Amino acid sequence: MSTTRRAFMVIGASALTLGLAGCFTTTPPITYDLTSASQIPMRRRSSRVVVITLPVAVQTYDSQRVVVRDVGNMLSYLPEAQLSDTLPRLLQTRLLQTFQASNFPNIGRPDDQLSVDITLATEIQAFEIDVSKGNLATVTINAKLVDERRGMIFASKTFSSSQPSTTEPAAAAIGGLDIALRQVMSEILQWTAQTA
Repeated sequence: MSTTRRAFMVIGASALTLGLAGCFTTTPPITYDLTSASQIPMRRRSSRVVVITLPVAVQTYDSQRVVVRDVGNMLSYLPEAQLSDTLPRLLQTRLLQTFQASNFPNIGRPDDQLSVDITLATEIQAFEIDVSKGNLATVTINAKLVDERRGMIFASKTFSSSQPSTTEPAAAAIGGLDIALRQVMSEILQWTAQTA
């Protein structure tokens, strides 16, 4: 075996060893959960069946990572932190639980195979720590009510909440987002009860 080839193999083996060592020493991200809103005073104007669909989101938000927005709209993710599920799936579950906690009648999700009157369709427009605006935990969700019998959107509204937050520690960032999300979900609940 030539000296050059032997040296190449030694260097390659060393690099592989270092790479594997890096994999084994990497700290796994801490998993955080989001909570539903507690019982919210509301009065339902009808008894029609409402189904909450999976929220729509751009790829940036469609993950378990938490977005950090910096000056110039530069986006990154909160290091060493992740959500307990992808954001759209987690938000759908917590929104449904918010409705259920307030005893909203005839509420479900598409998998429940209900005879649907109205669909509550949502879009995640922001779920992030906005560093460019002084460390604000910002949640913005657009909600639409779709009359499934007539195949038309009859109401649409955007809900937003911002809370003072920080990117360090990660628990504080998630806490700020959790408060903002509960506020938004409470408003969506009350709006749906009055409108649907």
